[in-house]
Amino acid sequence: MSEPTVAARRPPTKRDDQREASRRRLLNAALEILAEEGYRGLTVKKVGDRAGVSRGMVNYHFMSKAGLVEAVVADIRETFIDLLRSQPGYARMNGLESVLAKLDQLFARLAEPEPGVRARALLVLLVEAVGSADGMKDLMAEHLSLVRTGVEEDLRRGIADGSIRPDVDVVAQAFLVESIARGVLLQYQLDSARTRLVDIARAARETLVLGLTSTRGDD
Repeated sequence: MSEPTVAARRPPTKRDDQREASRRRLLNAALEILAEEGYRGLTVKKVGDRAGVSRGMVNYHFMSKAGLVEAVVADIRETFIDLLRSQPGYARMNGLESVLAKLDQLFARLAEPEPGVRARALLVLLVEAVGSADGMKDLMAEHLSLVRTGVEEDLRRGIADGSIRPDVDVVAQAFLVESIARGVLLQYQLDSARTRLVDIARAARETLVLGLTSTRGDD
């Protein structure tokens, strides 16, 4: 048996736990700073100071500011997926139910006492990436592509299991679902007091169900 295989199977040591805890503190600090000050306000020094570790630890874990932001984006996506998979019965959902579960989770997270730090950080990154020339645009485009790919897989599964009508344009519908999510996210961040999430969530659900299941007639 090779050494990498043995290392991969060994139980985590105290040092491993300390490294992971340090990495987690840095990610949380970066999320908070992004949500408060935006991408341009994020510096390696600020992250280290807020996390209570040296600047060198940021470079140790992530190599650079760009590597840190990439890790933050991956963390946002993975946290969403983990929460989704933890829902009772998620593994047994059909394709349509899986699409709706993703939409429901978005609204559930937004409906917390105030927009969560991950939601704010993600929105900041998406908006600032539009005018960015340092790789941010490509990073965020790839993030959105991965999210849409997951929705596309659910839609194809729904077509296969009969919960979604067979003539659905999978790519276009996945883009629409993602657009609904980001549009609501943006408006809620700007004007949460007048954004009626319960009503919007209901309308979004009804629109998706209608679009994905109704048979289109010729007349």
